[in-house]
Amino acid sequence: MTDETQVEETEAPVEDPNALQAADLNTMATILEAVAQRGAIRANEMQLVGALYNKLMGFLIANGLRQAPGAKAPAESGEEVETGEADNA
Repeated sequence: MTDETQVEETEAPVEDPNALQAADLNTMATILEAVAQRGAIRANEMQLVGALYNKLMGFLIANGLRQAPGAKAPAESGEEVETGEADNA
């Protein structure tokens, strides 16, 4: 019976496919940015959407998923560097 108990304890828990993850919240912020940029938010909705966006960004920044506005992003190794030369393709 001890062997059966150990097997049950080592099984990984099943994740809820409907549970929100940090990546989902980051995607929500990106969507809010896109619809705001495209003018898809009505004037009477702006305050509500803005308040939600501010709360969401505060959470993402506090948890290290986004950088605070104005903070310098670390250079990534695969990042393209603009040289000022036009492509002649």
